[in-house]
Amino acid sequence: MAFLAGALSAAGQGLTSSGRPLVNLSFAVNFALTGNAVRSYHVLNLCVHSLAGLTLFGILRRTLEALGIGSRSSLLALGISLIWTLHPLQTEAVTYIVQRAESMMGVFYLQTLYWFIRYAGAPGRRQYGVLSFLACLLGMATKEVMVSAPLMVLLYDRAFVSGSFRESWRRHGLVHLPSAPPGFFSALRSS
Repeated sequence: MAFLAGALSAAGQGLTSSGRPLVNLSFAVNFALTGNAVRSYHVLNLCVHSLAGLTLFGILRRTLEALGIGSRSSLLALGISLIWTLHPLQTEAVTYIVQRAESMMGVFYLQTLYWFIRYAGAPGRRQYGVLSFLACLLGMATKEVMVSAPLMVLLYDRAFVSGSFRESWRRHGLVHLPSAPPGFFSALRSS
């Protein structure tokens, strides 16, 4: 476990992994397993990218089903997620080792949305809300841009689930509480 010492602390200024403890930890584990051999780094990057593709498929399938696409929703979601996953522009997510910060953040971003969709579609299944929250926290420990994920979940709820911000708050307020912008609660009371 000595190899993990300092992995969660901030790296030097200006480094891709500075201020990103989960990325640091993943690099420390790779280094402990194979040293500087890049193959294991690429394998983990490929696993992260594949998980992102699977999560995108889940989001698309559930969203298309909710929109009434019907039996074709799985096939359409599969096609879209395969195009995204296998597109040549995505090669840097696997081949550039430092892109792991982007890829890991992307997975947690998608997972935050996916678990919210599961939560909204299964009333009484609070564990999905907890998983959404945990995915968001892990994403925050991965890359700073994750700060926009709660807002995206709120906007998704408004657009595809609840139909209005007021109804979003009424139905899923505990999930949206961390993302509520200033003045949101007073606007709800006045409308």
